[in-house]
Amino acid sequence: MGGKLVKSQKLKIISEIDPIYDSKDWRLKKLRACAYIRVSTDSHDQENSLKNQRAHYEKFIAQFPNWEYVGIFADEGISGTSVRNRTGFRQMVEACKDGKIDLIVVKEVSRFARNVIDCLNTVQELLTLDPPVGIYFENNNLNTLDAGNKMFLTMFAMFAELESELKSKSVLFGLKEMYEGERYLCPAMNLLGYDKDGKYGLKIEPEGAKTVRLIYDLFLSGYSEKEIASLLTELARPTATGKLEWSKTAVAGICGNEKYCGDILMQKGYTINFLTHQVRRNTGQRRIFYETDHHEAIVSRDEHARALLLLKANHDSPFFNHLYEVKVIRRGLLSGFIPMNLAFGGYDAGHYLGALVMARVPYKNIEAEVAHISGVKRVRRELFGDKDAAIATISRFGITFSSGCISLLKETACVEVLLHPNERLLAIRRATKRNKNAIPWNSHAIPARELSHVIYELMGWQRDWKYKVTANYFTKADEQVIIFDLNCCEFRFRNSARGDKPTRAIPSEWLSEFGDGLPEYMMLCRRALANGLDKWDIDAAASAVEAFDFKPLSRSEVEKRISEMREHDG
Repeated sequence: MGGKLVKSQKLKIISEIDPIYDSKDWRLKKLRACAYIRVSTDSHDQENSLKNQRAHYEKFIAQFPNWEYVGIFADEGISGTSVRNRTGFRQMVEACKDGKIDLIVVKEVSRFARNVIDCLNTVQELLTLDPPVGIYFENNNLNTLDAGNKMFLTMFAMFAELESELKSKSVLFGLKEMYEGERYLCPAMNLLGYDKDGKYGLKIEPEGAKTVRLIYDLFLSGYSEKEIASLLTELARPTATGKLEWSKTAVAGICGNEKYCGDILMQKGYTINFLTHQVRRNTGQRRIFYETDHHEAIVSRDEHARALLLLKANHDSPFFNHLYEVKVIRRGLLSGFIPMNLAFGGYDAGHYLGALVMARVPYKNIEAEVAHISGVKRVRRELFGDKDAAIATISRFGITFSSGCISLLKETACVEVLLHPNERLLAIRRATKRNKNAIPWNSHAIPARELSHVIYELMGWQRDWKYKVTANYFTKADEQVIIFDLNCCEFRFRNSARGDKPTRAIPSEWLSEFGDGLPEYMMLCRRALANGLDKWDIDAAASAVEAFDFKPLSRSEVEKRISEMREHDG
């Protein structure tokens, strides 16, 4: 043999590869093919387009005898700039991973994705499967299984993304021109009580308007969003989308919507990025357009304003008073003080300051004679850390009165909290249980998140710090009141990162000045006024302030309307 290799005669090729699997023309291969179709809006015209696309691709795939039709995946009313909300798209990709699809047929790159990254990542993910899954873009005549097509695909994807960006800018410019021209698009499909009136208007839909009217009557008379939702479900009143089950969120949405008082607010939010479609609340980043009396109202503007206030209240609090009004005391030692409701969160510090100005409380000029002793100062008792001191501790969650504080008003079951927003004083006076703003007088922590928010905003306090204020006790004959000077307090804070115990801190001027001179001390916290008044009138009633008063329907009137609706629907 001389070392010469001899070809084996035992190896024989008994069958060549079937051309349907190895054809250079992918159209002749045996493939399980599907189609992906998408329209970006859910309008009637686009609905017809979706039907036409389905019919087209059913015929398109059927014309290739070696292809097996495995269905159509579709997304309707969904933008192509992100795959996040495209259910049909994601189902298709999962089917590819499960080995059920060999080829995806799409009209063009822009129908598949308008985001370069999403497009290329998905294509690459499908190509790395075993066997690889290809995508055929019909109008672009491009198949991702063909070598050398990645550059063209990238170019088409970039054009699709650029087109989407230009459209987004064009839409924003068009909206801006419309708003400045006082033309507002007012979709009514999810607006209970209204129908479209032409392109830019709204008109009342009577049956839905009855439900809206009932919601406002209930809410303003003290019913919570949860109670209203339960009642509407019981009455089988349809929501804006036709459902018969209500949620507290749906009720709150109606109570907070300015359209029900005839106004319209445009550009409440804005889109951060045209690719992600993330919307952020507009707090000044864009122009906000507000037009009053844009269309016929279902409720008055005063009713809507009151509803907005109640939406910020804590309806679950035992201290909540839906009838709360801002009232101001106009005489006596507590003149200028405003009785507070601990759970009514609708008003902020600016409202209370404004109410005090509008109340025009007469100013009483007090001339006090105070003995002046050279070098003598009144020492701050806060520096001595008396454990039995009368102190109020205020946190962003509520208020706690020390046992020393409670002992000042002996045999007292309930008290009322009052605030002087201008002088930054907090007062406590006795109250009866019939007082809707009354709270129990004990040393337990009192939940008052809404009141604390007002105080912290008024004082500019640090949100996570606690503040301790020493009581100033005033007593004269049978009159007693406790006043806290919020300008003069120590505070507690902790380093949450290190888990340290709360650190006690005091204003630096307490140490540098050590105390107040007697004349200055007497002018603080109404001490001079207390000396100058013959009668303190601690129990003086507060009177209403114009623009802050409101009279809702009584419970009996609301229950009558509920009965009428039951009879109407019965």
